[in-house]
Amino acid sequence: MLTALRLAFRRLRQAPGFSALAVFTLALGIGANTAVFSVVNAVLLRPLPYPDPARLVLLRERSAGFELGAVSFPNFQDWREGNRSLTDISLFRRESFNFALTGAADLAPERAAGARVTAEFFAITGLEPQLGRTFTSDEDSANGPRVIVISDAFWRRVFHAAPEAVGRTVKIDGAERTVVGVASAGLMLPRGADIYVPLGEVRGRPNTLNRGAHGGYSVVGRLKPGVTPEQAEADLNLIAAELARRYPETNAGRSARVLPLLEASVGQYRASLFLLVGAVGCVLLIACANVANLQLARATRISRELAVRTALGASRGDILRFLLTESIVLALLGGIGGLLVASWGIELIHWLLPPTPTPLAETRLDWMALVFAAGSSLGTAILIGLWPAWRASNADALSSRLHEGSTRGGSDGPARGRLQGGLVIAQVALALVLLTGAGLMIRSFQRVQEVPLGFDPQGVLMLQLDIAGERYDSDAKATAFFDRLIERVRALPGVTAASIGSNVPFDNTEDDASFHVTATPAAERGREPIAEISMVSPGYFRTLGVPIMRGRGFGPEDTAAGARTIVIDESLAQRHFPGVDPIGRQIDNNQNGGENAPPLTIIGVVPRTRNDSPEDRTEAMQMPQIYYSATQFVPNSVTLLVRTETGDPTALTAALKREIAALDPEQPTGKSAALSASIASSLAPRRLVMSLLGGFAGVALLLSVIGLYGVLSLAVAQRTREFGIRMALGAEARSVLQLVLRRGMLLVGIGLALGLTTSALLARVISRLLFGVGAFDTPTVLGGLLLLVVTGFFACFLPARRATQVDPVTALRAD
Repeated sequence: MLTALRLAFRRLRQAPGFSALAVFTLALGIGANTAVFSVVNAVLLRPLPYPDPARLVLLRERSAGFELGAVSFPNFQDWREGNRSLTDISLFRRESFNFALTGAADLAPERAAGARVTAEFFAITGLEPQLGRTFTSDEDSANGPRVIVISDAFWRRVFHAAPEAVGRTVKIDGAERTVVGVASAGLMLPRGADIYVPLGEVRGRPNTLNRGAHGGYSVVGRLKPGVTPEQAEADLNLIAAELARRYPETNAGRSARVLPLLEASVGQYRASLFLLVGAVGCVLLIACANVANLQLARATRISRELAVRTALGASRGDILRFLLTESIVLALLGGIGGLLVASWGIELIHWLLPPTPTPLAETRLDWMALVFAAGSSLGTAILIGLWPAWRASNADALSSRLHEGSTRGGSDGPARGRLQGGLVIAQVALALVLLTGAGLMIRSFQRVQEVPLGFDPQGVLMLQLDIAGERYDSDAKATAFFDRLIERVRALPGVTAASIGSNVPFDNTEDDASFHVTATPAAERGREPIAEISMVSPGYFRTLGVPIMRGRGFGPEDTAAGARTIVIDESLAQRHFPGVDPIGRQIDNNQNGGENAPPLTIIGVVPRTRNDSPEDRTEAMQMPQIYYSATQFVPNSVTLLVRTETGDPTALTAALKREIAALDPEQPTGKSAALSASIASSLAPRRLVMSLLGGFAGVALLLSVIGLYGVLSLAVAQRTREFGIRMALGAEARSVLQLVLRRGMLLVGIGLALGLTTSALLARVISRLLFGVGAFDTPTVLGGLLLLVVTGFFACFLPARRATQVDPVTALRAD
């Protein structure tokens, strides 16, 4: 074997062009597959880092409006007490907190991501804290001690992994709390959370105790041994049915939904990843077909050497080992190059990802990726080497080859030509499939971008703020802070408008509520109309460039003591006030006024704005929008919106933070970004799939063209004598050109026909990933066909032109 390896390396050094092309081709195929495998491993294959993770489930409420809706606190309590399928369940909610480290003047306050959780949360995950402890039942109560648990990443970043962090006093939303523990490094629920706060302190709030208020809560639970998610869901739905009977006003039409935690975390990526797996599989097959063709051509060139070896006593096994060793060396070198390609690919994936935490961000080259690359290399060696080696070691062919001239083809030449042609046809067909898939994703991405926004994002800066604590324990204090801040920001040079709002476009939040048009029949219970709601300050619509279609926007007359007013969007006006002017009409107040609260008067109508990617589950529901005055319904978590005259709006970030610090030195700020960048970030997952699929399609096209060129070049070389005779007998160069072109374009045509059929099947498979594009989009298919026809023609033309330049005398003399 060592001798065979040494000879293989020597032969490859003697054919540097063949070796470089084969290694480059295999590196592309193996590298692309390894990169995508790393993504799939990180998202779908790697188990959750919890003990017995298959028993962890996520519980949500299903209703007429939402397949996976939030869970109300009273419903959670009834589920916990009545279920027989789960060892325990815990309520949690993603939340942000203002964090400050007491006694650390050099550490500025910050806005940290976190979660409110019930005391059972950590025990359900099965992960022990690496320092300290978690919450007790006493701490998870309305008046319990104020404590927090921090994440491993937060502990290392803020406390520099000091054990003394446990016991430190910190400020959360202005109130002092004690750090009692550092969570396990494996805890990733909810993803990106740095601070965990007991949910107990909000247990007594009226909105929490309202069975109809869901507050963005989710539930995590652990199944009892032997219980499936389906059985647990059936069990909980018995409880839900009883709750619907007892509380029809809030629970009619509501049921439970139970999902494995892994599926709930990564299920949204499954279809896209399967598409990419199929795409890179096609790329690897094309690469293998290409190298197999090169191997067949190389075997043809050294067939006399193989015949001599056979005549000297070499067995077919010896010849097979002789040829397969070379394929193994090529595949191993391709695998090494593939690791480099995979590392570049993973860097590209990270660059294309949005800044928000996602499972895709955990993609890396680990030992499993190395094993996959090694396995791919071995499998590739078999694919590219076995069939060419088997054909080249045929004893009859070698015997006849020994008695032929060096320029004649062997007896198996026609069969070899058919095999090579078949490999080219397969490459063209697979290339068309990838080009069609990439074209559909590109067209879909364009359609997503073309959906009207309803506002002008250019020149708008977003800065998140969360005011809380004793300094803002009343609506009057919060309103005063916001009013002073907006006034100071509007005075900054280059600022044309400024305002605040909650649930604004592309801020990664969603808030909705059911509503009822005053003095109209009540809707069926459980099927009440739902609208997205936002609290915005005067000037909000001007800041975003949203035109007022009818009536007016909010102004100084909409005071906290005045009549409650709202602005609705055009879709709500069309659905609920058809043919009439909605200005002056009223909607019942279901926000914070109680059962007998005066209704809300409609003062304006604006266009519907797109608040997220059109394929987002909430955005796809096309809910109408209701805007409340932030002076009358004061939010705590807001986004400061600032419109600038020209240039990059993020240049104002430092100035905005200075103005906030001047008003309140202890008030931290959250993330800031240009609104246009946030829009682009919302499309990042689709852009990632489109970019990777487009790249794979480009590689497939390149390899297919190289394969077609190589086969025709070999055919021309093998038929040099034939072309010489034809031209000696008077054949024109044009007829020889047409002869070669005809064969090459025939292969292209058959490949396109096969690829067209396969593309039609593919389009149906990926239709759920498309937006605004049919499963069989004619322009996309025609574009792929035209591209392959044009590139295929040029790949055929160059060898055909070389055939017309054969010198008849030279060709005949060589015989």
